[in-house]
Amino acid sequence: MYERLIPVELTYYLKLGDAVVITDENLIILDVNNQYKNITGYKKETIIGSPAKFLNSNMKPILYKSLRSVLSNGKSWSGVMVDIKNSPGFWYSFITITPIKINEQIYYVGITRSAEQLVVEDNYRRKEEQKELFKVLAISSEIRDTGIVDHLLNVQKLTEKFLLTLTEEKIYSLSVKYIDKIIQYSILHDIGKSGIPESILYKPGPLTFYERKIIEMHPLIGVEVLHKISDGMNYNIFNDIEIASNIIKYHHEKWDGTGYPEGLKGEDIPFEARVIAIVDVFEALVSKRSYKKPWSKKDALSYLKEQKGIQFDPFLVDAFIERVIDLSK
Repeated sequence: MYERLIPVELTYYLKLGDAVVITDENLIILDVNNQYKNITGYKKETIIGSPAKFLNSNMKPILYKSLRSVLSNGKSWSGVMVDIKNSPGFWYSFITITPIKINEQIYYVGITRSAEQLVVEDNYRRKEEQKELFKVLAISSEIRDTGIVDHLLNVQKLTEKFLLTLTEEKIYSLSVKYIDKIIQYSILHDIGKSGIPESILYKPGPLTFYERKIIEMHPLIGVEVLHKISDGMNYNIFNDIEIASNIIKYHHEKWDGTGYPEGLKGEDIPFEARVIAIVDVFEALVSKRSYKKPWSKKDALSYLKEQKGIQFDPFLVDAFIERVIDLSK
């Protein structure tokens, strides 16, 4: 059994009525109180000496991603955890983790309270959100091109990676809630293409001037679809519809003002749309489609670099190229 005495000052936390876990600076568990042991079902000798993450399930929300960053700045972190019990099942809890410095050593004290009711509410909410999101995808894309489905999911994954990198490396100060909304809504960026005739949308040759103008209507069509769906829902999945609308409407605007539909320029383009613009183009370039071969990552990044300050936000492009895409994979 792992043994390391904790400072006497920390022992008072173990007397609290809530479940308490104390770790060292490496998040190795040093001690827990009886309430924590009773909730998890683990014996004390099993818990002590283990890394705190051994209790975490694979059901990790985006909140977990911010924990390390916040604690390293000497600040407390609060959120919802999904942890594994010793018996089958998961334990949902509200937890506050606070760094405490004693004799030049950092300790983390986690005070947690079980949230059994949250299990029911969270599962219900997840199911309802999934149903509504599937409805949105079915209406918008109609699955006319199987490549579109992969593209949408890849854009969402890459958007998450991009935003977390911007936050964790302190390039931007973005709230977890804002990041989560951009990730959720990124998959909807092209829903307006449902209103474009297939003869134009999948035309193998070059588009005529008028066909191009029809294609350029899809952001406005998308916003109309978004509002129609939102207005017709009993369950409010779009609790920040402005972010979703900005992504759909403005992801084809260009930094130099030559984009569409409104010709916005520079930072007048909403941040979330500037992020999706980069991710969308990169993912489209490296993807194989019926009408094109995939570009290499190197060639796609070269294109982004060429369009820095023209099509894309130069600061965001640099961050994407230098920190997000790994050419070795």
